Amino acid sequence: MTSYPGDQIKQDVDTDEGGCIREVDPSRRYATLTFMRGSLVALGIALLSGVMGILYYIPAVARIMQRLGLHFTFLRPMHTTFVAAFIFLGGIAVVHRYLEDVAGPMGRAERLRLRVQVVLWAIAGLGIFVSLIAGIFSGREYIGFHPVLSIPIFLGWLCFAWNFFSHLGKGLLGRPVHVTMWAVGVLFFIYTFIEQHAWVMPGVFSDPLVDIRVQWKATGTLVGSFNLFVYGSMYFIACKISGDESYAHSRLAYALFGVGLLNSFTNFGHHTYHLPQSHTVKWISFVISMTEIIILARVVWDIAAMIKARLPGPANATQLFMNAAKWWTAFILVTAILISVPPVNALIHGTTVVMGHGMGAEIGIDAMALFAALSWMLSEIVSRRGLGDGGLTVLESPRIRRGIIGLNLGAAGLVGWLTISGLIIGVRRYDGLAPPELLSTVSPFILAFFGLVTANFLGNLINAWLLLLFPMRKKH
Repeated sequence: MTSYPGDQIKQDVDTDEGGCIREVDPSRRYATLTFMRGSLVALGIALLSGVMGILYYIPAVARIMQRLGLHFTFLRPMHTTFVAAFIFLGGIAVVHRYLEDVAGPMGRAERLRLRVQVVLWAIAGLGIFVSLIAGIFSGREYIGFHPVLSIPIFLGWLCFAWNFFSHLGKGLLGRPVHVTMWAVGVLFFIYTFIEQHAWVMPGVFSDPLVDIRVQWKATGTLVGSFNLFVYGSMYFIACKISGDESYAHSRLAYALFGVGLLNSFTNFGHHTYHLPQSHTVKWISFVISMTEIIILARVVWDIAAMIKARLPGPANATQLFMNAAKWWTAFILVTAILISVPPVNALIHGTTVVMGHGMGAEIGIDAMALFAALSWMLSEIVSRRGLGDGGLTVLESPRIRRGIIGLNLGAAGLVGWLTISGLIIGVRRYDGLAPPELLSTVSPFILAFFGLVTANFLGNLINAWLLLLFPMRKKH
């Protein structure tokens, strides 16, 4: 029995944009592959727990799940935790793909730190999965697991930061914007991850108002840190496909970076309108968040156009994902403006409108942008492994294309219904009325339908990609 060519890590060569042959350190390829695999495994766990969470809204199904020991109290934190893990790991995979181009062979110390990082995060992932099933959770947003498990995550992140910054040389000047975004994102995560654990301090936990403020502030900066990885990934892939880095050095690129960074410190405001706080804070949050998403919409539109111009003919998977991100960004822009207006926010706060907005941003923008990057990297991998047309046919098959369209339609239905039903409930609540009985009856089934449609297409996509990343051995 032998593996597919290229399955085993070995010294390899590639050609750069200028056609020059260059050696690629196998350890760097191992890092890229490892984090790509990890991101898709995390997404699979998030998908499974998310489907079970949606089915939990159906009372008859919920009772069965409870008898089986499947409780919503651990399904939701498992879903949100592994969604965040998918985004971070996918972004880190793109960073390591960038390092394949610009960094030399790994030294012994760097390889050791990489192995330690992978082991620590594997321990954390397994520990989170097992402990949540066992009913051990913190009740916090995005870090719903026991804080002890934050230790290996934090230590692994320090290893990653050490390795990354060891290759920045004299600094960030002259580098494309995606490198700046990743560098700040690395440091930003370290800061916000510490801030998210302020609740373990008795003085914070004992004061509900302070606790809520800090939790939403820290959650906002966490989203900001993984947005920097996503935005950076978009720029990197656009530069690789177009063969031109000029856009990544443009004023618009740095405007998105600057406003996005500011927004990371202020975007919690629309979550805390109901808390006692300065109106100045609310207005700053509103204006900066609107500025960021307007610039993001322009950037995504430009990148989608660059990819289309570089790859004429029928759209491939990377183009389809970027086009999806383009239209999702436009939708999120409209809804973000609406829900950030204080009177409207008062109607929808605490309803499924907020859930739909967050889900739309994570599926439509973050996931689609990362899928575009992962799809492009996978096309490189299958070509390098000698799978040739067979592997590329899987990536660009009609089934995959239909899956991308189906995934977006299912997600649009899910987000749309969460928004509509949440608005109805919010308006009724404002008038002092209970939700319509018909809505309460049919809503769980509509959510389950669109959730299962989305899960079906996303699950097929994950399965196809994992089969390429974990190729089966074949007999001769």
